[in-house]
Amino acid sequence: MALPVLNTPIHELTLTSTGETIKFRPFLVKEEKILLMALESDNENEMLGAMKQIISNCVINDIDIEKLPLFDVQYIFLQLRVQSVGEISTLRFQHSDGTNSKGEECSHVQNIEINIGKIKPEALDGHNRKIQLTDDVGVVMEYPRIDLYQKLSELEKEKNPNMMDAVIDIFIDSIEMIYQKDETFYKDDHSKEELEEFLSSLNNEQFEKIRSFFGTMPYIRHYEEYTCDKCGCVENIVIQGIEDFFA
Repeated sequence: MALPVLNTPIHELTLTSTGETIKFRPFLVKEEKILLMALESDNENEMLGAMKQIISNCVINDIDIEKLPLFDVQYIFLQLRVQSVGEISTLRFQHSDGTNSKGEECSHVQNIEINIGKIKPEALDGHNRKIQLTDDVGVVMEYPRIDLYQKLSELEKEKNPNMMDAVIDIFIDSIEMIYQKDETFYKDDHSKEELEEFLSSLNNEQFEKIRSFFGTMPYIRHYEEYTCDKCGCVENIVIQGIEDFFA
């Protein structure tokens, strides 16, 4: 006689980047093992790989994770955690460098409960995918895929001298199209060399407008204020990125 098969509930969420609704199931013991192994490794790439594997296992829709922006991947994973374990995550905080806001020493570590069920990717004020560079020329950006973040993270760790080249590659890959008045030039219709030449022709102010797109785009972040139980000082903290929610 075959063993019984347990039914699992199905949940929905809306992707921030596209507005698409996807369905997913909570993660099970086998996914919990993948997550625990990644957390124990204390390796960012292994954590990212575990997230992708768990999402692939649990999302019912046919989605290509490699093409999703990092903030969509993080949001899916966060919602998987909410439906699998619960909305409340207990994190541990202490004063930076063991000194409170009054300049006094305080090494107290405090547990803070965070309701991660209410957290979703949010863009900062002024964020726009359409960037006007001159009166008649501008670009429309698309959100960088998760593999580009992995590439950039690896270069940062290696202190690679070609970091600027990597940043330019990410900028190029994230251009959807360039427009001039009513004429549009789609990225896929032009070579990398042509796009590099276009970016190289920008002045500093125009280049910073494109850089600002990445600095203000949606991201998993949460602002929290707590009062230290030992010294009574109020601390303001920012929790951002999936790793912080499981620290």
